[in-house]
Amino acid sequence: MPTMSNIDKLFNESDAGFEQCINNNQNDYSDGFEGPEKKLDIRFCPIQKANTKNNCSKMGLRSHDKERWQKVLDSARCTIISQTSNEYFDSYVLSESSLFVYPRRVMIKTCGTTTLLHLISKMIEAGIECGLEVEMVVFSRKNLNQPTKQVFPHCNFNDEVNFLNKTFHGQAYVMGPLNKDHWNLYIADFRKNNTLKRTEQTFEVMMHDLDPTVMQQFFKQEGVSAWDVTVKSGIANLIPGSKIDDYQFDPCGYSMNGLLGKWYWTIHITPESHCSYASFDTNIALPDFNQLLANVLKVFKPGRFTAALYAEDGCPLGDPYSAFDVNIPSYSIQNKTVHGFDGGYDVVVSNYSLDKEEEIVISSTSIESRSNIECSLISV
Repeated sequence: MPTMSNIDKLFNESDAGFEQCINNNQNDYSDGFEGPEKKLDIRFCPIQKANTKNNCSKMGLRSHDKERWQKVLDSARCTIISQTSNEYFDSYVLSESSLFVYPRRVMIKTCGTTTLLHLISKMIEAGIECGLEVEMVVFSRKNLNQPTKQVFPHCNFNDEVNFLNKTFHGQAYVMGPLNKDHWNLYIADFRKNNTLKRTEQTFEVMMHDLDPTVMQQFFKQEGVSAWDVTVKSGIANLIPGSKIDDYQFDPCGYSMNGLLGKWYWTIHITPESHCSYASFDTNIALPDFNQLLANVLKVFKPGRFTAALYAEDGCPLGDPYSAFDVNIPSYSIQNKTVHGFDGGYDVVVSNYSLDKEEEIVISSTSIESRSNIECSLISV
């Protein structure tokens, strides 16, 4: 099993055969929409000042309303489409992906040619207004299809890391083969609490070359609502009991946010055959993600996919290093990269491809989970 280490020279996607970012043509999707998202996960803590009482409210970041968050998002060039909330967090479907706001945490994903990292300073300001300061930043994204269409600093990973380090001084990693599907990761961790008290885990599936028949559902049709698509496609059953906020774009494309207690899940789909892409992302607390992965693959039938897992020491996952060490019918693992961080968390990234001339035969019971009882809530 290969183990990843920090790299001295950060990876520039142009070195792997991608063109350099020059003469950017903003919002030019003539060659296909850029589906792979940029993801920014920021955690906050009360501002620590000597001899000063912090007035951080229990609502924290949730005290900001929709209009305030839109001002933050303006820097990333995306717009709030709808909002849904429960007792734990606020969920926003965006024109390009999603935003989730907890009292002391913000997670945002944006796709296309959005400028996600441009909102860093506004996000910090939003925290200060609530008596909060940043204690951890995680930025990640899969390799882009067309980095030449991006706006600085998103043309390559070097620029993104340099941009982030002007504020946070973190560490950067590339997980996976440089000239194939890989996952870029940047972490700046300033937390001081016991690592066993850190319980977060996140699970992502990033899928390409999706089944054209499946993707046809995500082209807008007259008289067919977004909820109709959510139910018919099988998405509604992936995590039953959730509150779902879904949206279908015209002429094609689909986004949804799911809320289940304190857990989020989100799906974004680019259905065009020449650039098909779908992503699934959640922080639900499961003892393993094998069954959920099987169910996601059954819904989308990708030709290849990347699974990424982030697991902190106190999370319910168990041993993350053995994640996905199961047979996935119709798919072959191409590579697996793992890394254990001093901050008390591990990251696992695996790439898979559909076996040649194989028909996808995944069923909802074809991959066994270590705890059938706890995973039964996600059976399709």
